Amino acid sequence: MPEFSTQPFFEVARRLEIRGETGWLAVLAPVTDPTAALDQLQTELQSILQKPARVIQLEPSTFEELSGDLHQPDDDAVILSSGTGLAQEKWRSLDVMRSALERSGPVILWLSPGDVANLTEHAPNIRSFIGGSIFLAGPDGGIMTETERQERLTELSQHFRLTGEEVVRKAEAKELPLEPEFVEWLVLMGRGDLV
Repeated sequence: MPEFSTQPFFEVARRLEIRGETGWLAVLAPVTDPTAALDQLQTELQSILQKPARVIQLEPSTFEELSGDLHQPDDDAVILSSGTGLAQEKWRSLDVMRSALERSGPVILWLSPGDVANLTEHAPNIRSFIGGSIFLAGPDGGIMTETERQERLTELSQHFRLTGEEVVRKAEAKELPLEPEFVEWLVLMGRGDLV
């Protein structure tokens, strides 16, 4: 189940520091100004981990380019950005070659809400690398606060005229479309396991 924090990107970097600066996690990009938020995350990682943090775009990189970029060097922090979203075929390709993506430095997936559904469905092994370490970026670029989370849940409920309980029931029954808004909704409720 995803974790939520009321702290800024500083908390994401601290979690990596506590883990010994290894491992994988995912951050869902904010809808407004994702580029500025990505820059802020990169700065926080460099500051806390005291090592370089690079951003690598998953598109249009070939798998060979991506593997080479991840391993030269392989001990810095890398943010893999999906941009506006990756095709299902790209996720499947990444999943098949997942062992070549492992490295000694941390990997942060910078995802759109729709990418969580594709990650779960088409790259389950990479999803297992992440486990419950999924964070939501707030509108100010930091991690979404509890107040912001509640406001967004209210917006989604009003827009779709559904309650959170109804969304969970539909997801459990496999009747919920894997659209970005529903993926976001489940993650916001701490039910990323249903994606």
